[in-house]
Amino acid sequence: MSEKPKKPNVKLYLLSAVAIVLIFGLYRVVVMLAENEYIPMFWLQVMMWAYMIAGCALFLTAFILRRGFSGKPLTEDDIPDTVGEAEKLAILSTDKRRKKIAKYLMIPLVAIIFVFMYEIIELYYFPVIKSWVSSL
Repeated sequence: MSEKPKKPNVKLYLLSAVAIVLIFGLYRVVVMLAENEYIPMFWLQVMMWAYMIAGCALFLTAFILRRGFSGKPLTEDDIPDTVGEAEKLAILSTDKRRKKIAKYLMIPLVAIIFVFMYEIIELYYFPVIKSWVSSL
């Protein structure tokens, strides 16, 4: 009963890496331009709000498409008996499609979360680490 291990989804990993590089790179370019006063600080604030709104929208959309945090596939028993057979088949056939769409929506969401995690670490932990290193 040994199951073959799943092959890694290289396409998904590459898309995730590209999304992280692009979204994080764009953010850091705007931060650098704002710090060096090439653009007004207002644009950094606009970018932060845009990322927050996009992150919330992506999360809510993926949450709705996946029907919550449930990982189990939808079965006929999950659909109420009041629904006709044709509608049941239509609902079951769209379930895989909805989960695939949600999976690809998670790629930019993870990249946006990475940006905010890095920003928190940079703001709160880098100064502490720099002071420890400089005291040695």
